[in-house]
Amino acid sequence: MIRILVVDDEEHIRNLISIILTNAGYDVVTARDGEEGLRRFNESCFDLVVTDIIMPKYNGDEIARHIHNSGKKIPVVGITGTAWDVDRSYFDIIINKPFALEEFVGCIKEIAGAKK
Repeated sequence: MIRILVVDDEEHIRNLISIILTNAGYDVVTARDGEEGLRRFNESCFDLVVTDIIMPKYNGDEIARHIHNSGKKIPVVGITGTAWDVDRSYFDIIINKPFALEEFVGCIKEIAGAKK
């Protein structure tokens, strides 16, 4: 089963993403901010990371850079309401908020399928 780490400081968004990805058949672990997200990433193995970009402590750019520099080939999906102000170099895809749930799951399936 594909294991996904979801990092978002907004509880309702984090929970919604967790529910829809779990219902789509993924094993989902969540983190409430960048600091917890980095800790969970370093302590476990994941096939894909979904992270909000604007967060306290460590933002999504820092998380994506850390994952890239770890040497692990793990896709990173960034979600943001400010897509025009994002360094895209460490993300596999950027998804703009608000997003349609079906399109979001489709993007995740595409990226997760490419990982296999």
